[in-house]
Amino acid sequence: MIEVFDPDSHWFFRLAKRVATEFFRFSFRWKVVGAHHVPDTGPIIISSNHIHYLDPPAIGASIRRATSFMAKEELFRNRWIGNMLRILGAFPVRRGTSDKAAIKYALAVPANGHCLTVFPEGHRSKDGKLAKGLTGVAFIARKANCPIVPAAVIGPYRFRKPLTVRFGAPIFVNPDDTNESLLERIMQQIQLLLDEGHAL
Repeated sequence: MIEVFDPDSHWFFRLAKRVATEFFRFSFRWKVVGAHHVPDTGPIIISSNHIHYLDPPAIGASIRRATSFMAKEELFRNRWIGNMLRILGAFPVRRGTSDKAAIKYALAVPANGHCLTVFPEGHRSKDGKLAKGLTGVAFIARKANCPIVPAAVIGPYRFRKPLTVRFGAPIFVNPDDTNESLLERIMQQIQLLLDEGHAL
């Protein structure tokens, strides 16, 4: 089994999480809804929309446990930045390709009992609307056979403006699920969280 780094084991991650929490509290009218849906232990996948480069730390600061997430390979080309990102839970992925190493690592995160955050759209939304999802998150969830917690980040990221991170009830993998059918359920729940947040 691939060895997975646990960010919670490193002092720099714990410090960075405290700093991120204070940053979001000060910079935005930050609100977290439904964080109890994310269990404190055990394998879990968080699947969220993606509107800003601050989404990973926003989600990470909103839950009690550490989470790992994919980041574009280019960010790791600088050794110091790459090491820092790894400590914060990121691991590299080559976008636009079938990156087998990234997929294997992503599968190993829940297999080792940790939390993985995936943005199924594969890129940031330019207009804030939920784009079509890719089946990667469903593939990982089916292989790992672990629950998926849908999440929605509702911005905009503007100083002292509302910023809400919402989590929904876990989605469980059914024996007859295909990647497509599971992805459809995931995207529907993310959209529901977005609709509920915008309706308030």
